[in-house]
Amino acid sequence: MSTTEPDYIQLWQDLTTRGHGWFSSKFDRRDKAQAYDIASQKKNLGRRDVLLDFVKQQLWPEDTAIDIGAGTGRWTIPLAGVISRVTAIEPSKAMSDILMYNAEKAGVIAKINLVSETWENAVVEKHDVVACFHAMYMSADFKAFIHKIESHARKYCYLGIRHFPIDGVIQELGEKIHGSRHDSPNFIIAYNALYQMGIYANVFMEDLQQTWTDPTLEDAFARAKRHLNLVDDQSYDKLVRMTLERRLIFQDNVFRWPDSMSTALVWWKIDVK
Repeated sequence: MSTTEPDYIQLWQDLTTRGHGWFSSKFDRRDKAQAYDIASQKKNLGRRDVLLDFVKQQLWPEDTAIDIGAGTGRWTIPLAGVISRVTAIEPSKAMSDILMYNAEKAGVIAKINLVSETWENAVVEKHDVVACFHAMYMSADFKAFIHKIESHARKYCYLGIRHFPIDGVIQELGEKIHGSRHDSPNFIIAYNALYQMGIYANVFMEDLQQTWTDPTLEDAFARAKRHLNLVDDQSYDKLVRMTLERRLIFQDNVFRWPDSMSTALVWWKIDVK
């Protein structure tokens, strides 16, 4: 029996294109960017970030880094606290304004260089480290995205990518509706796409599992439709509702999903030719 290895680079492109509507322009408005920053700080308050700690342990004080899709500074600011300079790539003005405000409060603004472009359009010099955390999902050309990262790194490349369990509700529905358990670009696809490119990356997986809850079944239904890119398609509404009713658990006045998310840190060392 013969088997065919999936083209993970093409799969990444297909999923990115399919989900482009709800990935794009999420934080262009200042109120959305502020809400994101508040939620991020609240979620991470008092929590040790093992992935960030791991990266920081591999850096030297004289190192420089590029942070792609820097957002409001979740990684940019801590990195600037331990190395000499960070170039923050962030196309959203609403997000970058908050980033620079946070950097000034943290006393590291002088060590941050802001580039208000997408990674594809950014013109920057080489740095010791290039990092991208949850900011690659709108980039359809995975191969070009990674090649540019490698061409701008002297030492290490880091990707922080979401990772989902295989038996989630969205995965079950995705397979039935789209023929694939992958509803969007994720760690499994990225890791195999890197392997397909000849990059044999290391993986460090955080233990934290962020589970989903919704106050009503209608909220859960809307979430499922977004994830499955079915917002304007009613063809599968009955299937989605029946699956949610079967698999979601009502507990403590909310509907709890078996789905969860964690972040995988994918990293590799640049070969010095």
